[in-house]
Amino acid sequence: MDHKRIEWLFLIVFLLIDIYLGIEVLRSPVGISDGSTTNSTSTDIRMEMRADGIELPDNISQAQSSGYYLAAKKRDYLSSKVTSLTQVDATYYKSENVIRAVPRDLVVAKGSKKEVLKALNDFKNDPHNVPYGKQFTYESNMSSDGSYTFVQTSEYGDIYDNSAQLTINVKNGLIDSYYMTYLGPVNPVRELQSTISSWHAVRAMYTNRELANNTKIIEIKLGYSELTNVRGSTILQPTWLVWVENKNTRNITLKRVNAFTGQILQSNTSYNVDNIEK
Repeated sequence: MDHKRIEWLFLIVFLLIDIYLGIEVLRSPVGISDGSTTNSTSTDIRMEMRADGIELPDNISQAQSSGYYLAAKKRDYLSSKVTSLTQVDATYYKSENVIRAVPRDLVVAKGSKKEVLKALNDFKNDPHNVPYGKQFTYESNMSSDGSYTFVQTSEYGDIYDNSAQLTINVKNGLIDSYYMTYLGPVNPVRELQSTISSWHAVRAMYTNRELANNTKIIEIKLGYSELTNVRGSTILQPTWLVWVENKNTRNITLKRVNAFTGQILQSNTSYNVDNIEK
């Protein structure tokens, strides 16, 4: 296939992606408003939440943020890396696009939380242990006792998706095993756009009955989640990620809100974690 034909194929793919995203934006436009009416409504909703036993974090904001639609080409980035993992016994599972590995030698990860995280970072940042390890950052809200989760980072933000995740398991003060997926490089496919605020996202959750009584929002972050797959590319969208704790069970659930439209994302939206580590 000659160079010009490849260029045309890429052009067609990105045009199709752009058309699809344009339709999505038109279908669910973001309503942004300011002024006394909005402030009054926000105050009323906060009072209703307080009456329902819902606690909000101090840093929740009504300020808009910004983000891109991102695209990642669906390719096998991991299988060719297995032979370079000389310090672990690694297996690549093509159907899941997952590497599972066990250290060949004892790797100590014990002590204070800071000491454990340093040991885990040193381990993952060594390319003989973990491929692309430096592109993953620790996420405390997705980690539990003995299971430490890292999410793939990019220059545009962190990616919260099963296809871009590293989990390292620790037992008895030693690194026991890990499994990882990797999405690959991401690039914007549309211009930078304004998002709703974190408060707007929480308000949408409340009005859509996604916040139960007697719960506490312990964290809210702007990241990226999968929107769809188009012509061999995974499309990611800015997403408000909201970690909600049940005050009775102490379980924590991750909720997702489309940061462009305020729509509650129903697919792959939540999981529960016991004994979460901070």
